[in-house]
Amino acid sequence: MRKYVRVFAFAARDQIVYMPAFLFRNIFFVVILFTFFSLWRVIFAGRAALSGFTMVQLLWYLTFTETIELSKSRSLFGIQEEVKDGTVAVTLSRPYSYVLYHLMRALGESYVKMIPMLVVGFLLATLFVGPLPGYLAALPCGIVVIALGLLITNLWLIVINLLSFWSEETMPYYWIVQKLIFILGGLFIPIDLFPQWLSGIARMLPFAFSAYWPSVTMVSFSIETFLTALGGAVFYALALGGLAAFLYGRGKRRICAQGG
Repeated sequence: MRKYVRVFAFAARDQIVYMPAFLFRNIFFVVILFTFFSLWRVIFAGRAALSGFTMVQLLWYLTFTETIELSKSRSLFGIQEEVKDGTVAVTLSRPYSYVLYHLMRALGESYVKMIPMLVVGFLLATLFVGPLPGYLAALPCGIVVIALGLLITNLWLIVINLLSFWSEETMPYYWIVQKLIFILGGLFIPIDLFPQWLSGIARMLPFAFSAYWPSVTMVSFSIETFLTALGGAVFYALALGGLAAFLYGRGKRRICAQGG
């Protein structure tokens, strides 16, 4: 495993070097949260809570979902390009797992991004609505499930990009999964605000463990919520990891080198 740890470390180091550029690109994080604050302030007018969420909890919830979404790795889209231009054939003879290499590289990048995004989200949410009750108590467990949410999000990207072995252009698949995370994953609206029949289904889908469960663990912490988030995230991480390994194993058999 040492080589994968080194891949993780190299990716993390590279991301630290380019951190100013990353923060500049995501300056609209401020705009997003201000827009959400303005919108939900109107919705909450005259209400103390909505489906169990106070205004404070809801805005903090959105800082965590956006942190996960903005921290995912963009390097994984390179898998599609490697398949398109044939360079993926070169990796077949290298002594490492192709899927695990890209996963560790993505996590090294994502976890470094996550830290400043959490700090920025903390400052903005405190400025807009004030401190989150129980924040420090929830933080140790919350960091674990947020990290697992990022793991699942990056595994989705690997699975989607591995579909390039069959369909060279995979962006339509990415858009579909992204929108499912936006809606059924509770990225923009907590699942608790859905009709009861839909929220019950959405809570158990893999999309919810990318955004909803990590975020609700932070804003409404309980051991039961944490264990549900942890167990579901581990299950879906293993399932998506197995699917990625299966797709790569089948996909590499389809490689056909042309020309020199």
